Amino acid sequence: MSSTAPWLVPVLLIGAVRPDASLAQPAGGTVMAVFAHPDDERIVGPMLARWAREGHRVWLVIATDGAKGIREHAGIPAGPALARARAGEARCAARQLGIEPPILLGLEDAGLASFSSLGRLREEVARLIAAHRPRTVLTIGPEGGTGHPDHRLVGNVVTEVVQGLAGGRGDSTALYYASLPAERMQSAPPSQPRVTPIPERYLAVRIPFTPADLEASNAAFACHASQYTEVEREAVNAALAHGFGGHVHLRPWNGGG
Repeated sequence: MSSTAPWLVPVLLIGAVRPDASLAQPAGGTVMAVFAHPDDERIVGPMLARWAREGHRVWLVIATDGAKGIREHAGIPAGPALARARAGEARCAARQLGIEPPILLGLEDAGLASFSSLGRLREEVARLIAAHRPRTVLTIGPEGGTGHPDHRLVGNVVTEVVQGLAGGRGDSTALYYASLPAERMQSAPPSQPRVTPIPERYLAVRIPFTPADLEASNAAFACHASQYTEVEREAVNAALAHGFGGHVHLRPWNGGG
């Protein structure tokens, strides 16, 4: 570990492969992944499954209700019926990953860009971090994953809360952005939606996982039947597996590492 970044001790670094090849020892603790929609967790699914399998407490926080994510194949109209379906899918995915039941904040899908929604999101994220005291928090970086505005806003708010903790009370919570390496994604099979990749040099932490962890992640992704046909899901799984290359890829929020 670098002497300039002692806060990088959290559970996140269990089994991590860093550019300087230093490895952290198991530290225990709680992990919290905060995303915008049910199904966004697929970018870190194998890693969540691994940590749960190893006995760590893993929480998944989903900001919006997903009520506007209509797909013709599902035949569910936008609104409460779709929100209920997607909440059930999120619970199914959490079970497949072996993690805690999801925390559903129920904010408006595609409606976070208001003072009231952002204020509530900030309050809820701060409350949950204070209540569960995760040593590691995961979210999406400024590129927004697929570029969705909700992704960008959730990542911004989570960053605001964590950097406030770091600057205010000196808490040891560490925040990382999940992505896929651009170099690997150049040769990945096509899929939709497309994740905006990040140059590998910025993805300073790589968490290895087993084939069983990947299988659990794929099973979790299959829960989101309202959003993907089987053909679409298989294409996404193939692209993710190629991009992962046996590791989930993470970037420290402050560029440290």
